[in-house]
Amino acid sequence: MLRRELSRIPVDLISTGDYQPAEKEFKLSRQLLEVALDAGFPVFILERSPLVTRDLDLIKAINDKTFATVLFSTSFDDSTAIKKVFEPKSPAVKLRFKAMEKIASHGILTGTAFMPILPFISDSETNIEAVVRMTKDHGGSFVLAGNLTLSGYQEERYIKVVSRNFPELTPKYDELYEGKYQPSGTYWVKIANKIRELCCKHGIKDRMPRWIPHGSLYINKKIAEKLFLKVYDLELAEENIYKIWAYRKAAWAIDELDRDIKEIYTTQGGAANPP
Repeated sequence: MLRRELSRIPVDLISTGDYQPAEKEFKLSRQLLEVALDAGFPVFILERSPLVTRDLDLIKAINDKTFATVLFSTSFDDSTAIKKVFEPKSPAVKLRFKAMEKIASHGILTGTAFMPILPFISDSETNIEAVVRMTKDHGGSFVLAGNLTLSGYQEERYIKVVSRNFPELTPKYDELYEGKYQPSGTYWVKIANKIRELCCKHGIKDRMPRWIPHGSLYINKKIAEKLFLKVYDLELAEENIYKIWAYRKAAWAIDELDRDIKEIYTTQGGAANPP
């Protein structure tokens, strides 16, 4: 199915992964990587299982041919007590970071998907710095963070777990979310700025480098990347929402443009030799 679908679309970054325990026997994720390699598609792998290192040969081959990156997901440092509450059956955090180190040793871009960050549970500076430090110490080059959104069955299940294990936090969640699917106010801005500060301290990034293929639209994608990063900077600076949306819409427009923006610039009266 994947081979058929990829034959219909232009080459771009695709997400693979899902190394469930059954993967040891069925090797479906490995087959997906084989298809991506044959078709020349770069891959983005978001994973918790160290089993992903079994397929390092394919990931490295894809990286040599186009591009590959592997992110390891966690909400905590190596604290087993909290992990047992929220992820009782997932691989140990320390095993994820050992796998990260192995991935990095083969020259493959890797880092941490620090998400979701759980309010009042995994958002302490101690936990955040521990995750950042472990990422750095195991060869990761970035920490990509995300907040906790609550809606539908996922919200119902999560709040039950919190109420059962941390009953004192229930009113805090009511106040923070106010019936919405994400935290209200400036909560996330403060967390994101703290992550940026700690990433800077440990010499890694708080954003993931973007894969951009060489070709006629390369400059468009590079400009769009800079604009998207600017949007994030503005969000963290709590700039005017209209200004943020102006940059976001500009990034979308240039990213989706099907003509070389340099060509448009020169033919519409721009500089003869634009940078």
